[in-house]
Amino acid sequence: MNKTILTSLLAAFVSLTQVTQVEAADSLDTLLNKVKNAQRIESKENRDRLQRFRSDRGRQQQLLNDAKAELARLETRADELKKQFDTNEVVLGEMSEQLRIKLGNLGEAVGVVRQVSADAAATVENSLVSAQKPNRHKSLEELAGRKEIPTIPELRELWLQLQTEMTEQGKIVQFDATLLDKNGSEVNKPVTRIGTFNLIGDGEFLTYNRKTGNIEELAKQPKNPSGVTSYIGNFQSANGFALFPIDPSKGTIVEREKDRETWAERVQNYAGVVGVAIIIVLGLGLIIALERLGVLSATGAKMRKQAKTSTPGNNPLGRVISVYMANKDDSFENLELKLDEAVLKELPKLETRVSIIKIFAAVSPLMGLLGTVTGMIETFQGITLYGAGDPSVMADGISSALITTVLGIVAAIPLILLHAFVSGKSKSLVHMLEEQSAGLIAQHTEGK
Repeated sequence: MNKTILTSLLAAFVSLTQVTQVEAADSLDTLLNKVKNAQRIESKENRDRLQRFRSDRGRQQQLLNDAKAELARLETRADELKKQFDTNEVVLGEMSEQLRIKLGNLGEAVGVVRQVSADAAATVENSLVSAQKPNRHKSLEELAGRKEIPTIPELRELWLQLQTEMTEQGKIVQFDATLLDKNGSEVNKPVTRIGTFNLIGDGEFLTYNRKTGNIEELAKQPKNPSGVTSYIGNFQSANGFALFPIDPSKGTIVEREKDRETWAERVQNYAGVVGVAIIIVLGLGLIIALERLGVLSATGAKMRKQAKTSTPGNNPLGRVISVYMANKDDSFENLELKLDEAVLKELPKLETRVSIIKIFAAVSPLMGLLGTVTGMIETFQGITLYGAGDPSVMADGISSALITTVLGIVAAIPLILLHAFVSGKSKSLVHMLEEQSAGLIAQHTEGK
């Protein structure tokens, strides 16, 4: 019925379109004739549509009966399918139970295989052996993600990968590989793999980038106090056994150690103004101490030589002897006073700048403490402004502040020792002068 109505509407639309498409007329009579013709055509089409509609009206009951019959057939089919679905559900449940019973402990074994495959895939992917033999983890990842029972070849592949990893852990292998240098360019170089612990080449440690699967040169080598990099050359040039420090973390320690700063770098980066001042004080103190040691040693040698002769020389003892020889005919009291005066004139030359070394030795730790306190103030000010979310930042600030204290102590220790040496040298020369002066007085008294 709906189909018949749709057909009638479509025919009406077509006739309307034909009516509207009346050709242009050159006169009113022509236009009138064209309109009449169009109206006759439209009336004829309308009568035809009405006739078709009346002729199809008798078929509507037949169409309705056919539709009802089709509906009854489909409902019967739906009932049959529902019964079949319920029957299949029951059969499926029974078969699932039978499968569970038949599997027994095999289900647990399959779970273990999947777990072991997942763990092995992670181990193999992060292993340094993958730098030499890449893409070994893909088959293990596929096995770990499968829901089906693994086949015998797959189990053998798992066994093979586990055995390969265990075997390669105890081998030292050299192979050619394409690696990234410090500039990011690809170069082909021989690489030595030491088990699953280290990669070395050209006398340097190498690293394995587990994300990209590339072997890369380190931006800088580890600066360990024990000089671990020196072992690489000895190891590569050895024909037999050779000592070599392995990295049990499989590259993590090497990555950390390359960022370790030497004392020179720490002083350069964190000393600041106070640290520079301490270094200047240390330098000046060393220069003065060495100068005093040199002068006093030379003076002491001249004085010891002078003690063996009566001829006055150009040295403190010689000048004291000159005073004695010039006044040996005077009285005891006058000679003693003039010798004491001569000794006192020589004391400033022997003791000059010795106290400065002591002052520098005392000031250096105080300057170091000043630098530490100011550094701590800056560190805590940064914590106040930005918080202490990262403890390593605070630890780094405190470590930097303590550098000046270390510099102060390092400067004070040698300055104190040098002051003791210089002071002792000076005092020994003064004591020698006083002793020789007393000897001259005693000689004068005996002569009288």
